[in-house]
Amino acid sequence: MARVKANRVAVYVYRINRAGPEFLQLHRSISSGDYALSWQTVYGGIKQNESAIDAAQRELREETGLSAVQLHQVEYLEGFYHRSRDRVTLLPVFAARVGGNAKIKRNSEHDAHRWVPLSQVAGLFVWRVQRQAIEIIVQDIIGESPARDLLRILPVKKESTIR
Repeated sequence: MARVKANRVAVYVYRINRAGPEFLQLHRSISSGDYALSWQTVYGGIKQNESAIDAAQRELREETGLSAVQLHQVEYLEGFYHRSRDRVTLLPVFAARVGGNAKIKRNSEHDAHRWVPLSQVAGLFVWRVQRQAIEIIVQDIIGESPARDLLRILPVKKESTIR
């Protein structure tokens, strides 16, 4: 019997440049276990007594060396059937804006990274749930949705400090 488990988070890291938003993808190394050698966003577990928000910020630091200048809850849950573990996994989704010149410091789970322009998301993000999450982020977080301020976790920094 498949179990439902919600003990992980998904963090979509993005930056804004003159051409528009770009989303970070990390390439999972050969030794990273499930989905090795695939391009992914930041995923990670929620530790005991840790909130999903704290887990999102920790995983962002651990996997990229970055801290968000803006962090938003996304009004979306990623869900998928995890075949190797025979369970359905649900993940709260977060959008983490980083500075335009942010330097990525990958951990051992990843061996490469790339920034994907919005125009290439459909062809480079393999999973439908990822493409849907990005569509919602673009509309509700990057765009001027009335929900944007209600979904904000970390305060907006002045644009001049975002690099």
